[in-house]
Amino acid sequence: MKTAPKKYLSCLLAGTCIAVSAPALAQETAPQGGASGGLQEIVVTAQKQVQSQQDVPISVTAVSGDSLQEAQVNNIADMSNSIPNVQINTFSNSPDSAVFTIRGVGVNDADPYVGTTVSVVVDGVVVGVNTAALLSLFDIDRVEVLRGPQGTLFGANTTGGVINVVTKQPTGELGGEFEAVYGNYNHLELNAALNFPITDNLSGKVSMLHNSMDGFFRNYADNRRIGERNITTLRGYLKYEQGDYDATLIGQYVRSRNGSQTGIIVAGPGELFYVPGQTDNPFDFKRGLSYDQPDANDRDSYAVTFTQNLSTGIGDLTSITAYREYDNDLYSDDDATTNVWLQTHRRIKHHQFSQELRDLVDLTDTTRLIVGGYYFRQHYTLDQQGKLDGFLPGLGQPQTQKQTNWSLSGFAQLYQDITENLRLQAGIRYSHEKTEATSTTANTFNASGQSTFNDPIIPGSLIVASGKKSWDNVGWKVGLDYKVNPDVMLYGYYARGFKSGGFTGRIAIAQDIGPYNPEKLDTIEAGFKADLLDRHLRVNLAAFYNWYSDMQVVQNITYPSGANSASIANAGSARTKGFELEVTAVPVYGLTFTGSLAYLDAKYKEYDTQVLDPATGGLVPASYAGNSLMNSPKWNAAFGFNWKQPVGNGTLTTTGQYSYTSSKYTSYTNLPVERVGPVELVNASMNWGPDDAGWKIGAFARNLFNEKYFNQKLSLAGIGTLASLGSPREYGVNFRYSF
Repeated sequence: MKTAPKKYLSCLLAGTCIAVSAPALAQETAPQGGASGGLQEIVVTAQKQVQSQQDVPISVTAVSGDSLQEAQVNNIADMSNSIPNVQINTFSNSPDSAVFTIRGVGVNDADPYVGTTVSVVVDGVVVGVNTAALLSLFDIDRVEVLRGPQGTLFGANTTGGVINVVTKQPTGELGGEFEAVYGNYNHLELNAALNFPITDNLSGKVSMLHNSMDGFFRNYADNRRIGERNITTLRGYLKYEQGDYDATLIGQYVRSRNGSQTGIIVAGPGELFYVPGQTDNPFDFKRGLSYDQPDANDRDSYAVTFTQNLSTGIGDLTSITAYREYDNDLYSDDDATTNVWLQTHRRIKHHQFSQELRDLVDLTDTTRLIVGGYYFRQHYTLDQQGKLDGFLPGLGQPQTQKQTNWSLSGFAQLYQDITENLRLQAGIRYSHEKTEATSTTANTFNASGQSTFNDPIIPGSLIVASGKKSWDNVGWKVGLDYKVNPDVMLYGYYARGFKSGGFTGRIAIAQDIGPYNPEKLDTIEAGFKADLLDRHLRVNLAAFYNWYSDMQVVQNITYPSGANSASIANAGSARTKGFELEVTAVPVYGLTFTGSLAYLDAKYKEYDTQVLDPATGGLVPASYAGNSLMNSPKWNAAFGFNWKQPVGNGTLTTTGQYSYTSSKYTSYTNLPVERVGPVELVNASMNWGPDDAGWKIGAFARNLFNEKYFNQKLSLAGIGTLASLGSPREYGVNFRYSF
């Protein structure tokens, strides 16, 4: 492992710099009146029932909303590099889309047809696509990160795991909170939430979140800031409670008026997109934005969730009905130079509807059962216009996608106490899925030598492909957990998860559409969870072994003509293995240390496919057996502290985190130019407020030492390397008030 720079560790250990708590390991000491001053119990719903995190027999990390707020973690992507064996990035040419990879399991394309392997679940509702999954994290109760297949309870497309987000629910009492943040790059956040009673049985809540920033990059052409962020979220709640019944209605609107993507091209002499001074200095946070391309990425998202709970003689019934949609209009200057070479205009419309009905019933004093059914439907259209003047002046390429997916499933999970300390868990889920798809591609030409987004199609160039197919999948899980004593648990399980089959959206030839088959992931996990020394030390360890069959891999190929395909191939098999260790210690009241260490070995075992031969422009056979899976660093680690101490008439909270992530590849080809080097980050914050006054002031810094690093790199043979950069140093001040 790379040794941490001495300036990083000395700053943290001496406590002389402002710091931020390790958000992935956020666990607070007991309240002042606590008997021991030890660690609090963390309550989660990782298995769709309320449990202590230490009683859940899977690898799960919970992050409290208060810790997220203290750390100035604005969205899910800010949690990257701090959670064991979890990588969270964004696509270089689609900044609203999330790249979630857990234990080497993830996807590498932003288009909706690719699906997900790590699902984001918000208040019990699956977010069906990666776009719009980078949620704002103000007014959040907690975030739970579940590692490993979660298909029994959460369904398909959770082979890697689940990011379970729970927002703060109405309290039924008058109260609220306000937060203002200002930082460099003209970063401004204004967030507020208000709870209010309506009647004895009805309460309400409204939240408003605003986040804006000028952008990290400057344009080579005129030196102005590009990549602006401007997001406003409105969220409203109504909650009704009467006896054994409660119902909550949540409505949300998100308005994003962001700048275009800020991916860059790294290219040298001999590569098509090489521009001296623009493509050979990636870390100057400059890129080109052509005069004919607006700096615009507009998105409107809507969501409605209606959750009902009823306690009956046959168990606790839960119904979750949800609808989500978004419209996205994105302009993208993909060559990242001031030349008019490669631009796209993408318009996406997506909507989804889901209905879940489940029952949690105690069959006997020793037998508990969760049983339910789930229906999901999503539909999207994508209209993409492309300019390919860098390949041939005047050349363009329009592509369209249209897909509808249906899924109907039934599931059951049983918990059986074999003895007082030994428990069996066994679950199964059957899912029937159907997909209909149509994809098109064509070429256009403008005789002026400068393409537009509305040029006539070249006769004979239009390719239309369509398909319809259904699949039946079964996932299951069986495991045991054993309580050595009330504070120490051993567990182990075997599980099978699956990801849906489907059709390719972005094609170059008709055969690219597929279909491709479902992938399956089998997992063995064993671990222990222990609260020791009168709950002053918490140690959680999990070890796992995964084997893939028919693994889906997006093969992004750009031909010398500029034609682009992102067909999905079933790559044969892969193996991943590793462990996650999380430790939290409270040596004295008010001081908490957190640490984590993760190891991952993720390799393709079989992967025979075809790749582009730059010399001929054709496809040739290739094997990638033995290559590392994408976004799979061998090591990542984090160390943090949280120190609360009385200062004046208030409390000063000083916290800090250092994280290390070893090198990784961000494409299955494992080319040297696609290697992302080790990343070391230090985050920092400090907050002070008078006791019982309701307000706090603070300061924060993220990437305190201004580490320069890549998030993602993808080689475009003979053209250059498409890449995205990690955020530079950010710092600012904040004010919070609650009543």
